Amino acid sequence: MTLRAKPALVITRAPRRGAGAAFSEAVRNRAAPPTPTLASIVQQKIVNDIAHGILPPGLRLEEEDLARRYHVSRTPVREALRQLSALGIVEIRHRQGVIVAARSIEQFQNLLEIVADLEASAARYAAQRMTEEERAKLAALHEQIGIIAAQSAVARFDKANLALHQLIHEGAHNTILLNGIAQMRMRTLPYTRMEFITERRRIEISHMEHNAIVSAILCRAPELAYHAMRLHVIEAGHVREDREQG
Repeated sequence: MTLRAKPALVITRAPRRGAGAAFSEAVRNRAAPPTPTLASIVQQKIVNDIAHGILPPGLRLEEEDLARRYHVSRTPVREALRQLSALGIVEIRHRQGVIVAARSIEQFQNLLEIVADLEASAARYAAQRMTEEERAKLAALHEQIGIIAAQSAVARFDKANLALHQLIHEGAHNTILLNGIAQMRMRTLPYTRMEFITERRRIEISHMEHNAIVSAILCRAPELAYHAMRLHVIEAGHVREDREQG
């Protein structure tokens, strides 16, 4: 037990070169993502426009209009729409073309349960498989998030929060799980309306939930990490659901 507890203490104290430097290094040293294709870039742009309400549910999407909007040819637009159809974000209807799919609270709740289970599994595996270097990066990033939360810096908190989740996903060392989480997160994005956390209290709660997750991972407690992450994702989803209903 002594050997397991000691690394968490050392890791937590190690990054004293400056909180900003620790955060930058933690994000910079993550595994580089694959180079996005033009179709994947267009796909993300369409999803973002749906999330912003620019492309509302039920709208018919024309390839030519989208190509003009995103300054590309129709080929990557066609591929992007095909990929979005597979994710259920748009629907390809006979004689009607491509339509932005309707959204419902029930569908979002179903998606949220899957995302929560996948991310919880990543936290469980991260607790078992993260290297000491990865644990150090996680601890450094979590420490920086505490500073950001105290400052109520919304945009920085959102960015750091995504980085922390990504570190945990990668720390699971399971490429199939990593890709599955990315796909399911994209499917939930249209429900968020590109909003994340705006209330100071929610930032504080999210950071406390992060603390439970990170502590469990650093202490190599996989089941605690699983349940802490699942609760965190479900609670964050409920915040979005309440906002959507409001």
